[in-house]
Amino acid sequence: MFDRLLTYLKFGNRFCGVEHTSKKGQDCINVTVLKQSKKELLIEEHIQGDSISNKLPKHRPIYLVINNNKVLTKTIESNQNDALKLVYKAFPNINLDEFYYEVLSQVNTHFIALCRKDDVENIIKEYKELKILILNFSLGNSLISSLKSFINQDYVFSSNVKVEIQDGNVIKIEKTETISETYRINGLEVSSAYLLSFSGALQIVLGNNESVTNYDVRSENLVSDFKHTRFFNLFLKVGGLFILGLLLINFFFFNHYFNQVNELRQLSEVNQSTKNQILTLDEVVSKKQKIVDDLLKSNGSKTSYYADRIIQSIPKSILLSEFNYQPLLKRIKSGKEIELKKNVIDVSGESNDSEAFSDWVSVLERKDWISRVDILVYGSASSKVSDFKIEIVLEGER
Repeated sequence: MFDRLLTYLKFGNRFCGVEHTSKKGQDCINVTVLKQSKKELLIEEHIQGDSISNKLPKHRPIYLVINNNKVLTKTIESNQNDALKLVYKAFPNINLDEFYYEVLSQVNTHFIALCRKDDVENIIKEYKELKILILNFSLGNSLISSLKSFINQDYVFSSNVKVEIQDGNVIKIEKTETISETYRINGLEVSSAYLLSFSGALQIVLGNNESVTNYDVRSENLVSDFKHTRFFNLFLKVGGLFILGLLLINFFFFNHYFNQVNELRQLSEVNQSTKNQILTLDEVVSKKQKIVDDLLKSNGSKTSYYADRIIQSIPKSILLSEFNYQPLLKRIKSGKEIELKKNVIDVSGESNDSEAFSDWVSVLERKDWISRVDILVYGSASSKVSDFKIEIVLEGER
């Protein structure tokens, strides 16, 4: 269950294989779309055309099979298993910086396919411009080897070759006049024209390609690009549904409480006259209460907290004479609001060691509840003692 969910999140439930081939000298595209239903894979549709179609499913994994006249193929016999050496043996003096290659080795028979990197990248770019992302790609007919365990025949035809199979190995791939046949593969009927595109779509699920290539890094980049795009699209869809759900919930709650608010509003209007009288009295009481509260706040628990922390940090060379939390800006007058320097502590005293004083100021500045420390006064009261006054601004103001 978890594996199915993980596969769905990565690739969805539809897998597409696209073969670029040629038919009677003309470019041709064969497409197979597989749909995963529970634990089964079903063929949803086949598409055939002469150019890249924007009808292909967007944001779905596309496995590209390039099997046209731009792909060079060769079969060699060798005991050598090193793919690079096999390529050079088949195509001497070739500049592999310009080519992608794919080597399918079956015992001592090796099937080699080459294609220029520019040709491959141009096809991938065309799909990308249509917002169709390629998940991976394969060259030639080597991908048919992934089907050999499902085929109980000595040979099969693809869109342009005949593939011979013996003792579970591909022994021959030769270009020939292909014959239209239908093969039954694990309960699915696939015609020869769509055999390679079917292999590509199935490869997304099985991942059993036996070939060795020089474009593994490019394949990893394609897979990574697809996953990022799919994650982004899923995130948008899920986010959109979530927001829609919140809006619906909000609408029902709003509609419910809107009626109640209307009832309360009517009751409020009836009592508005009485309310105004109460508010007038309350305003008078509030002003007096604010004066009391302002005085109480200045001696609250915060004063003790800040005083305790600051005094603990004072070096022995400093003697405090004043600690004033939120000092008054103006003298208190009857009927006037008390104005305070909010979130400010004024500290003054004497110091007999300027270096220790500087260190102490630095310690205060590093505390997370202090915004900054301003030195307002630092002067000599005598040859050994200096008067000082600092302003500590707490976090949250200024």
